[in-house]
Amino acid sequence: MAIGYARPDVADMVLRVFDRSVHPELFDSLRVIRIAVGPHWATLRLNTHGHVLEFRTDESVVTEVATSRHSPLPLQMKMIDRRLIGYRTHMIDSSGVRYHCSYQLEAVPPDIYLQLHREMELDARSATLSAILPGSSPCSPDCISMLRADVLREGLVVHAFHTFPDNGAVLRTQTLFELL
Repeated sequence: MAIGYARPDVADMVLRVFDRSVHPELFDSLRVIRIAVGPHWATLRLNTHGHVLEFRTDESVVTEVATSRHSPLPLQMKMIDRRLIGYRTHMIDSSGVRYHCSYQLEAVPPDIYLQLHREMELDARSATLSAILPGSSPCSPDCISMLRADVLREGLVVHAFHTFPDNGAVLRTQTLFELL
């Protein structure tokens, strides 16, 4: 029996940010990469629902999770818990790290969605991390997730893209972890 992946309904997507690490076994990690940022580390994960970004220094850990609101996540040390809808920005300072995130969830007409999908298929080839999951039916486009990470002198910036074919939607996030 084949096991398929199912994206959650885009209306169920949330952004949760923690002032701690979140156990990786809580996620179905499809791809993982660890990136050195000077003497610090970032771990980037793509999973079936979205992504997990963890930035770790000697003094702090900040973890961003884009996932379904139904995902079992800890309640302790949660700094942000927001539905991913429309366009928003967040900024928090936490023990020597400034976390800054902006996101946009955009639903588009089918013809525009298919054009964006084709462009993202090409972009996924050169992404820092990417995963392509089967769509909900044989006629549905695949679900694409990709991360582009750039190490900066004082931190890390990550651009995330996730497609939701059943909703004709694309979620884009830009996250900056900046050393203070």
